[in-house]
Amino acid sequence: MRCAGSRGSPDMDAPLFTVLLPVNRPPELLPLAVESVLAQSEPRFELFVVCDGPPRATVACAEDWAARDPRIRVFDLPKGERHGEAHRHRALAEARGAYVAQLGDDDLWFPDHLLELASLLDRADFGNLLQADIAPDGAIHTHPGDLADPAVREAMLTTAWNFFGPSCAGYRLEAYRRLPVGWSPAPPDVWTDLFMWRKFLARADLTFATRPAVQCARLPASLRHHLTLAERAAENRAAAARFASWRGRAEFQAAALASWNANTLAWKLGPMLAAAAGQDAQLREIRREHEVAVSQQEQRWQALQQAHDVALSREVEQARAWRQAYETVLASTSWKITAPLRGIARALGR
Repeated sequence: MRCAGSRGSPDMDAPLFTVLLPVNRPPELLPLAVESVLAQSEPRFELFVVCDGPPRATVACAEDWAARDPRIRVFDLPKGERHGEAHRHRALAEARGAYVAQLGDDDLWFPDHLLELASLLDRADFGNLLQADIAPDGAIHTHPGDLADPAVREAMLTTAWNFFGPSCAGYRLEAYRRLPVGWSPAPPDVWTDLFMWRKFLARADLTFATRPAVQCARLPASLRHHLTLAERAAENRAAAARFASWRGRAEFQAAALASWNANTLAWKLGPMLAAAAGQDAQLREIRREHEVAVSQQEQRWQALQQAHDVALSREVEQARAWRQAYETVLASTSWKITAPLRGIARALGR
């Protein structure tokens, strides 16, 4: 495995960036990450390889690179708590760059990453470029979100949601040093990067922005538990070879931006669609209640109609009974015998 090349470096009197590259695993992936930093079109950087208790081969690999490029410095530290976040803070105490960037040893930067990040940090204290993840099957997913949106910042502060990791983030060193606490071990239930981002986002005196540029290819370990480190290294080498050409990067960026546009549209329309679905549910409930009310009214009307019909039937039957009784009296012998008497009574009554 080749750990270092013979690339030269520019004058380092005034680095624009301090780049953190934390590492705690064997060195198979490290050379590709370092090479992507050294290939930056913005050469004014210092690269801090922060060793969080990795195998000695990793430290040796990092020191091999440092021996060939004075911009690289190795922090050989024992394994720290959790992900060695405190080691990053220790390294930044010696940083000289105006801006800070960070790269995971399993991620790859494109040559204009620092150039784009500098444009972002010219107007913001803390921000990010777009995060484009590559799945093992080659699918590209670019996360939606914009730090300029207060609702996005509130969601990151109050919920388990984050749309970018360290390899796409950047911040002004001066803003970092104003924080009461910098990089430190995160609680077990909070992601390391989100725990750090919240320290920036909680500050009302800082500015935030997202720049819609794709300058990093992430090959997340969370999607590659089934791969060995050697297999991951082979995958990263193939990706680095693909992105070595302008065309390879442009094709990836076009696909990543298409994913970002689609995901952003879905993300923004999501609440509207949810609200519309809620309104549809309310309308369905109102319609159901109306149908129930109509059914109940019809039942009451039918009950009243039935009661009326029963009462009318009884009245008719009673009238028939009276008529029958009357006709019976008229047809009786006693009625006929007493007819003269009724005539006399009528005469006397006149």
